[in-house]
Amino acid sequence: MIVADSSYIIYGLLCDRSLFNDETIMAPNFALYEVANTIWKNQTLFAKIQDGILFLQTLFELVSARAIQFVILEEKTLSKAYELAVQAKITFYDAVFIALAIELGIELKTLDKEQSRLFTSMRMH
Repeated sequence: MIVADSSYIIYGLLCDRSLFNDETIMAPNFALYEVANTIWKNQTLFAKIQDGILFLQTLFELVSARAIQFVILEEKTLSKAYELAVQAKITFYDAVFIALAIELGIELKTLDKEQSRLFTSMRMH
């Protein structure tokens, strides 16, 4: 089991489906909307894909198979994420993924180098 941020999930959907073969992915529930919005952008604004609904259907299949699990976060996790966001001066959204991974004691997968660096340094403390 891993926590994956939206960038990692999007990369898996659009570029490398093998990212979904090994471990269950946990993500906060708002990531579903971030992923869907990025699919929309890739179709409508960037014209990188032709039929975004196919990618959305793949996402729904992964959720149905429980390969990706979107979770509602508890107050404790959200508070920790807020403190981290203020302290590190990062977005609350990025901090939520870090806080969730730390709380669960599992790896965070992201394409965001700063987020990854911060997770690694927080995990060591």
